[in-house]
Amino acid sequence: MSESSQPASRMAMLGFVVLIIDLAAGIGFVLVPLLIVGFLSLLRDVFGVLLLPFSFLLGLAGWSADQKTLHAMQAGFLPDGGAHALRAGCVVLALVVSLVCSVLASRRMGRAVGFESWLAPCLTALAAWQEGGSLALVLLPAFLLQCIALRYPGLRRAGAR
Repeated sequence: MSESSQPASRMAMLGFVVLIIDLAAGIGFVLVPLLIVGFLSLLRDVFGVLLLPFSFLLGLAGWSADQKTLHAMQAGFLPDGGAHALRAGCVVLALVVSLVCSVLASRRMGRAVGFESWLAPCLTALAAWQEGGSLALVLLPAFLLQCIALRYPGLRRAGAR
């Protein structure tokens, strides 16, 4: 390897590492809120069982105002996240496929730009659009690196052996 190609190879490898870390951070950015909502749902169910005897006793005593307070506390415990799980699953799937396409595109040494090179930034943009602005800001460096790899095919040699 010549002296001039060594810094370019290091820069391409650094860009490849940043791309992988950024896409992994995007996946975590989508999955962590789902894990928190799942934990809160489990906690709500545990508190529901613990409050059941008090709810029963307040109902027997005829204190419906206090029973409504207990119900309001239990019902307002966590946000509605049922539809969010399917959308988040689609976003995670798009990001994982984008990551795989980026790795496969980096292995194409000396060949023309393949289908996976075009598919990776499209899926990253689709995932950013589906989830919204905050994820779009997280995925912006990965999207830019994928677009730069389309324009300059020499940068794809980072993952090639």
